[in-house]
Amino acid sequence: MEGQLLIAHPLLNDGFFNRSVIYLTNYTDEGVLGFILNFKTQFKLRDVRPNITNGNFPIYEGGPVAKDQLFFLHTLGNDVSESVQLKDNVYFGGDFNEMLHLIEHGKVKSHEVRFFAGYSGWGADQLQAEINSKSWLINENPSQDIFLINPEDIWRQQLSEIKQSYEIFANIGFDPSMN
Repeated sequence: MEGQLLIAHPLLNDGFFNRSVIYLTNYTDEGVLGFILNFKTQFKLRDVRPNITNGNFPIYEGGPVAKDQLFFLHTLGNDVSESVQLKDNVYFGGDFNEMLHLIEHGKVKSHEVRFFAGYSGWGADQLQAEINSKSWLINENPSQDIFLINPEDIWRQQLSEIKQSYEIFANIGFDPSMN
């Protein structure tokens, strides 16, 4: 399931994961790990690494686990050693100092990397149980580059891509009583 998107079902009633889209990075017998793509925080890379003058890269809330750690997904491939290729042109992690060096020297564009505070994780069989209970939808082959989709639009866009009949939910505001 690495490289697939987990899309919160429109009727998911979970305060944290409502309307989330999660990029799955690890799927093993021990558990599942992924990062929420559409929960941008108010923080930038320069807020946690003030010595990086080009650190205007947003930080996203990757999930409720290990929120004091910074992770990243990118499309730079072998330009960042120790990166792990997940799917197509998306890589997980790598040498953080190399990434900072590339950013500092203007060799990374904001659509080539996404930083996350924390991650989303599930124990063995936990995610499958949630999928079986219809809490999550899966997009095995997203049609667009996830880094190029506006974070505010990705849930709506993915929901419509998964199932056309869900488009009505995608167009309802976050608080249905306000429509």
